[in-house]
Amino acid sequence: MTLICDPALRLRLIAAAQEAVAPDIVIRGGRVWNAFTGEVTAADVVICGDRIAKVGEWRGPCGEATQVIDATDRVLVPGYIEPHTHPWPFANPLSLAEAAVSRGTTCLVYDQLMMYLAMGETSLARVTRTLSAAALPHVYWLARIASQSRFADEARLFAPDVIRRQLGAAEYLGTAEMTRWSDLLDPERALPLLAVIEDARRLGKINDGHMAGASPRRLAALATTGIRSCHEAINAEEALGRLRQGLWVLLRNSSLREDLAALLPCLDATAFHDRLAFTTDGASEPHLADHGFIDHLVAIALDAGVAANVAYRMATLNPANFLGLGDDLGAVAPGRVADVNLLSDLDRPKPLAVVCRGRLVARDGSLTVAEPSATFRWAEAYAGSRPEIPDWGADMFLLPATAANPFPAGRLESAAITRETPERLEAKGGGLWPTSPEALVLAATDRGGHWITRGVVLDMASDLEALATTYTTSAGVLLLGRSPEAMAEALARLKRLGGGTVLRSAGREWCEFGFPMAGIHATGSFAAGADAARAFASSLRASGYRHADPKYTLLFLTCDMLPEVRATEAGWVRIKTMEVLHPAETPGGDRKTDRG
Repeated sequence: MTLICDPALRLRLIAAAQEAVAPDIVIRGGRVWNAFTGEVTAADVVICGDRIAKVGEWRGPCGEATQVIDATDRVLVPGYIEPHTHPWPFANPLSLAEAAVSRGTTCLVYDQLMMYLAMGETSLARVTRTLSAAALPHVYWLARIASQSRFADEARLFAPDVIRRQLGAAEYLGTAEMTRWSDLLDPERALPLLAVIEDARRLGKINDGHMAGASPRRLAALATTGIRSCHEAINAEEALGRLRQGLWVLLRNSSLREDLAALLPCLDATAFHDRLAFTTDGASEPHLADHGFIDHLVAIALDAGVAANVAYRMATLNPANFLGLGDDLGAVAPGRVADVNLLSDLDRPKPLAVVCRGRLVARDGSLTVAEPSATFRWAEAYAGSRPEIPDWGADMFLLPATAANPFPAGRLESAAITRETPERLEAKGGGLWPTSPEALVLAATDRGGHWITRGVVLDMASDLEALATTYTTSAGVLLLGRSPEAMAEALARLKRLGGGTVLRSAGREWCEFGFPMAGIHATGSFAAGADAARAFASSLRASGYRHADPKYTLLFLTCDMLPEVRATEAGWVRIKTMEVLHPAETPGGDRKTDRG
């Protein structure tokens, strides 16, 4: 993909390169790291519009409007690129981008799954276009070709013609991670997926991958599908296995999995590093606020002894090439977009100043320009996307008398993994309820309350009374509770809030966190979002939650790609066999048919 430059601007660049006209910005007196040769040489960087006209000593004119940025004792490197992330609900796509650019990440690529499920095709097309236009850094999108959990309307929502229309938009760089990768190897399911993958290739766009848990044999098969990358390696050998198959490997370090230290030894085992890049893969807002974005991953690599040339390439030119943007981003060079980080030296990747798209946008970690998120018309952009949260009484959350006893509960082994564990049930109010004091009943539904799936979760939070949220990968509603009455109150509070997360610990007051934009995003600054996310995590930890990152638990309880039991539209499901252990029901009490 090429970022088009106005021919009139090209004429200015040509003239400025020959020192015939005054530029808009001169970054003077610094040393420039060359992404192509690894050299660090004294040079000025001359900018017209959003492009670099010259890298070298500037002897030409400076007009009254020319901004001169003093780069004495500074090393200039390209803006960092985040090729794979998720705009989580405590922030929003603009405030996340603002926080990222203040730390030198000048390009972000977002997965749009939750937004698509919440908004639908037409509204999403409008919103992604306006968000990309409003953002301070470059913001691009990847289109999912399947959901993370099967549901009745999936074939329509992810029909090939729908995905083709999304891919036709300039702000889309390709297709997003295919988490249900086994479908690509299933002849009965693969054909429409493969057709969309080829559509993306035909358009010169990428197909991002997700191959968690794939054996070497299946990994080799997945490499034939047209998928271009994987970010799911958790150690050096898995990273090498993906490289050997010709895949791009995005080395991940997030709040759920801080794997980078275990991945970096792969650099010593391969002679070539041009198909490696970094990703934070949707780290939590507090994690990003505390540690940083791609700058943090570069710092980890440097501290581990990775050569600066390799580490900075993995943060700049490599991801630009992966995304198909290598002719425009990823280097401080003539004709490229003017994304430049000013560092104290190469050992310190957190920038002292950031130029993005030809503007000085940040100094010392703070923005020097207005935040687009503060004036963006959020309500207008997300209009019509409010979830229709049902109004259910306490009886709705009782397990029916027909439920298996003992019940196949899901014991939370980590933030993302459950293990099937039998849990005895006892009679309660005309239904059944778990006997263990630690057990939580789970209820899940869609954004309109058209069905309900019930389950039991163990070892999540010993003092949690109830929790309700619209913070799920299905963009529906998830409830957890120790009593039917507490669950009903949580749902009522969530409905009044219009979407978000509410919870209460034993002996404490209710905590409420609103996501007014479609039930999936908060307005306000990134700092405020990070504070809210900290308060949410603190509240859940005060309830006894002891795993890595609570947001992933809420996200993944309703997806059918992780072991061992999950809540789906079909019911409470054993993932390995997709057997429905306890079927979903309609609110009137009838069992739903298995849609899986």
